[in-house]
Amino acid sequence: MLSRTYLVFCICMSLAACGGGDSSNGKNRAFDTSTMFQAFPNSTGSLRTVSSKGAVSADHPFFLSIGTNGRACVTCHQPSLDWTITPSFVRERFDATAGTDPLFRIVDGSNSPNADVSTEQSRRIAYSMLLNKGLIRVGMPIPANAEFTLEVVDDPYGFASAKELSLFRRPLPSTNLKFLTTVMWDGRESLANQTLHDNLGQQSNDATRGHAQGARDLTPDERNQIVDFETSLVN
Repeated sequence: MLSRTYLVFCICMSLAACGGGDSSNGKNRAFDTSTMFQAFPNSTGSLRTVSSKGAVSADHPFFLSIGTNGRACVTCHQPSLDWTITPSFVRERFDATAGTDPLFRIVDGSNSPNADVSTEQSRRIAYSMLLNKGLIRVGMPIPANAEFTLEVVDDPYGFASAKELSLFRRPLPSTNLKFLTTVMWDGRESLANQTLHDNLGQQSNDATRGHAQGARDLTPDERNQIVDFETSLVN
């Protein structure tokens, strides 16, 4: 068995959506679904997404706050940004809301879940990885079958340990998913004898439970709607 130091601060990736939305009555009113398929200019030209399913309404579960902290899938997967987020977008949202937008939640948006977020200045410090690099924190234990050992922890944010490593990653685009061979960067949402649709459905539920701090599981219909929408997107 190999013995290696596991870097507590590394970048991992998510291939599907964050769960949960932002607003009153469960609707993410900050996003106009009628604009999602327009051409968005960027540094190399423009980006456009097409969908085999056509337009969707604002009450689609991808755009609703199904969790308890105001987030929706679209919170971290913006159509104008290739269905992910960028540091410049994050900083714009922080400046516009003094760091109170649903994107900024200590469950995974801050460098540590114990961070002080009582003032705007403390929030700038607490969310520095998100603000500067667009990274979300994922807390995970070392797998029982890992081919490495954790020899030292040097966490400037005073939280990570062998019990829960702090892994930082950028949300990957929730588009072109029909071409996936595994779900999540390490395949942990790809279960044996399950279809891609089933695995993406489970991932959407886990994301809602985790990133959106959902108090309930997604219904089968909500899972199907989210996966059907995600797998219809191509850009």
